[in-house]
Order: sequence, then structure tokens, then C-alpha cells
Amino acid sequence: MNTIDTKPCQVSEEQMRLISDYMGQYGITEFFYGITTKNRMPQSNDFKKLRRRVPNEMQKSQYGVFSSERIRKFRHAYLQSFARLDAGYQEKNVMGLNIWRDPDYSGGKGAQFKKLMEQYELNSRGVWYFPVKYHCDWTAVFVFFSNLERKALTQILNDNMEEMNAQLQLFSSSLNEQFITQINPITNFNCLSDKSLQVLALTAEGYACDEISTKLMLSESGVNYHLTRLKELFHAKNRAQLVNLAHTLGVLD
Repeated sequence: MNTIDTKPCQVSEEQMRLISDYMGQYGITEFFYGITTKNRMPQSNDFKKLRRRVPNEMQKSQYGVFSSERIRKFRHAYLQSFARLDAGYQEKNVMGLNIWRDPDYSGGKGAQFKKLMEQYELNSRGVWYFPVKYHCDWTAVFVFFSNLERKALTQILNDNMEEMNAQLQLFSSSLNEQFITQINPITNFNCLSDKSLQVLALTAEGYACDEISTKLMLSESGVNYHLTRLKELFHAKNRAQLVNLAHTLGVLD
């Protein structure tokens, strides 16, 4: 298998066991979690990589929360080879519970997809979306899987939807608080270069342009270029507003 770009957030064993055990009692055997964007972001959004949630960009995300190493490997293979043609992935989902239709296993690609699902003992899947406080166009999402057939899983989840929605919202909020600097879409989907992030971090620490220039071995005009571009991307009028917005969006601690 190719190198997996997405690294796991370092969730404690106790917390992961708590979440996995909770989901397990309702037939969910595996999941991964992160913060994503609307299927189609407004064209006015200056972070071009966030305008469309295409599999190629999702595959290159830096971090995610995974119930197991197995599901991290599955996600990589799925996004790389099957998501683009999977009707479930392309569906317009609503806030809350969404159970995806059964996969289409017809044709040569379908046979390969079926083999992948069987290899990981997965029969049905879906997503559970939650709003986040950081940006109105971002959503937190549990992508979940089950070894149950779709009909059986649908019955269980619909019967317990209200209670599960409340509990998963708590899990979501906890994960966001711990890992927002890793899983916020701006950082996670590589919207900013490493150098821009370094300039932003040093600006937040109160360093002047000449000091940043020395620390990063960058010309002052180079530092000013990064600051100007950052202010444009974040729609900030000045450095103070830039830093404040970066904190609000989880780009900075």
C-alpha cells in the first residue's frame, strides 16, 4: 500500500475505548473523525483547497481520529481508489445521522470495492454530522462502519437517534477542543505553507518583522509578503485581527 498521508491524532486509550465501546453497543464497529467543509464552499472562500471536498484533497489531510489502524488503512485505500465513483460519498448529507446507500459492486471497479469491504469486514456505512463553533461552513463528522446489514443498522440507529446524537456531540466537542490545531481544515488540508504558519506563529508571539526575518532566515520583504497574503486569506485588516482570527479558527492554540 502507498504511504498513508493522514496521521492519527494521539487520542488516549481510555478516551478511544470509551467512544468505541459506546458506538459498539449500537452496531458500529469502526469509525474515523475529523472536521470537513461543505460539499461546495462559496467561491468567495480564499482557501481554494476548501472549495470542493474532493477525495484527492481528503486523502492528503494531515490528521484524523481513527478507531483503529485498520480503519486508517481502509480510509486511505477507499479515498485513493473508490470514493470518486461511490454514490454514497457523493450524496448530499444533512446535519445529524446519514446512512449511506449500499455500495454498487457492479463492474470491475465494483468487484474490487467489494473485496476491500470484505477484507475489512464492513457491510454498511454512514456519517454523523455536527456543527462546530469555529466556522459556519465547517462541520464535524464521524464516518462510521458496521458489520451489520444496512437495514439492521438503520433500525438500531433510528431507534436510538436522539440519545446517540447528544452523546456523539459531546465526544465531538471533546475531540475538537483537544485537537483543533491539527484537524481544523485550514491546517489539515494544507492550505498554508509551513513558512506561512511559522510567520503566523511568531507574529502571534509578538515578534516584529525584522525579528521574524532573523529567526526564519527570510528577508523582511519575504516576511511582509507572507503577512500580506495571510491578511488577505483571513480577511484581516491588521496583524492583531489576523492573530485573533487564527485563534478563532483553531489554526493557533
